[in-house]
Amino acid sequence: MMAVFTPYVLRTESTWQAVAWLVMLAGTVVFIAALIRAERLIRHLDRQPDSDVSSP
Repeated sequence: MMAVFTPYVLRTESTWQAVAWLVMLAGTVVFIAALIRAERLIRHLDRQPDSDVSSP
């Protein structure tokens, strides 16, 4: 949603508001990427067999 409004914000808002908008946009992208990375890491750890458990 933010990416859709970015051209409008850059045209109509002041320089500082446009910079703040771009910082928020970048932060949102980084946050989403971190969530995806964490989810992939958790799934990877769940699929690994337990090496601590000895076989009978």
